[in-house]
Parts: sequence; C-alpha cells; structure tokens
Amino acid sequence: MSYLNYDYKKKKNGNQIVSIRDIGENSLLEVELKDNEVQLVVYWRNDKTVGFKMPKEMFENIYKDLMESN
Repeated sequence: MSYLNYDYKKKKNGNQIVSIRDIGENSLLEVELKDNEVQLVVYWRNDKTVGFKMPKEMFENIYKDLMESN
C-alpha cells in the first residue's frame, strides 16, 4: 500500500510489526506489538533516533481520541 511519498508494510516475526517509510526523507517508523505493549521506533537516514514503549490500552486510547477529533 502506498500513500504518495509513503510506503506502508505489515510484517510478522513472531510479533505484529507495521512499518511506514517516508521515501523522500528516508525515514522509517516501526510499530511493534509485543504481548500487551506497543513499541514505536523511529529511524532517520538509517540511524535509530527514538524508541518509545507504552501499554497497548494507552495506544488504543490515543487512536480513539485522534479519530474522535475529526
């Protein structure tokens, strides 16, 4: 699936992983579900820059709140 300058992929390596690449900026966001925790990792120009973990329930609340704001 592609959105203009973005590439969206679903992968599975025992855990569910979604990656979104900004092709123009050569940056990558990986979102991985491990047990009951969501891990977000950002790569920019092939360097890992940020990692963040949160409970799955909190991630679901963030998504819900964002969708309700529209």
